[in-house]
Order: sequence, then structure tokens, then C-alpha cells
Amino acid sequence: AFARPAGHRERAQTFAPLAKKAGMEFDETTADLATRGLGVGFALAGLALATGKCPRVAGGVLAALEVPVALANNPFWRHRGERRRADLAGLAVSAGLVGGALIAAGDRAGKPSLSWRIAAARRHREALAEARLSARVA
Repeated sequence: AFARPAGHRERAQTFAPLAKKAGMEFDETTADLATRGLGVGFALAGLALATGKCPRVAGGVLAALEVPVALANNPFWRHRGERRRADLAGLAVSAGLVGGALIAAGDRAGKPSLSWRIAAARRHREALAEARLSARVA
């Protein structure tokens, strides 16, 4: 998608009505730019997840990027009959990819989240303060 965005223009045009509603012009240049951006985003997030660098962020980015791609590749609202069922099946596959990326984003591999660590440090400081107070009283 990054190297050859022209092959993705037609599917990117799925979002042209949304861009026009937002007051943006969605021409070939804009479609190529969006396609290249998604390609770079997928590559960087995938590389980060594969190497274990910021896996939570990388998984979240992959999940978020998959949503517009899934909708562009499976425009079920445009089709009827067998083609619609095929699009819905493709959407289900993409939902599985999003779910996997979200699981990867939530997997802490034994490492607690930043908010948990802050709360634990706060509890630890409070326990130390109580212990010091108890030691002074005794």
C-alpha cells in the first residue's frame, strides 16, 4: 500500500462521501496519501509488535487501522445476495484480526499497567507512613 497506492484507490474511494461531508476534497492524491499512511502505520505497528517494543500501543494501533481497511475491502452495504454474504464473511475475518490485535494490546505479559503501578506506589507510600507513625507512637 505504501509503495503502490494506485492499486488501492478504488477501495479508498469508499470514504469519499465521508470526506466530502467533513469538507475535504477526496481526489486521487488524497486517496494515495491516505493509503500510504495506512501502509506505513501497519508496517510500523506490526514491526513494533513483532519486536516487543510498545506492544500495547502497537496492538491498539493495528486494531484501529484495521477498521477502515475492513470497511473499504468489504462494503457490504453496496451489495446484495451472495456478494453481500461474502463481504460479511470478510468483515467477520477482519473482526477476528481486530480482536487479536486488541488481545495483544491488553496482554501485559506479567507487567502491570502504568495506572496500576502508580496506585501500588501510592498504597506503598501510605503503608510506610502508617508504619512510621506507629513506630513513633510505640
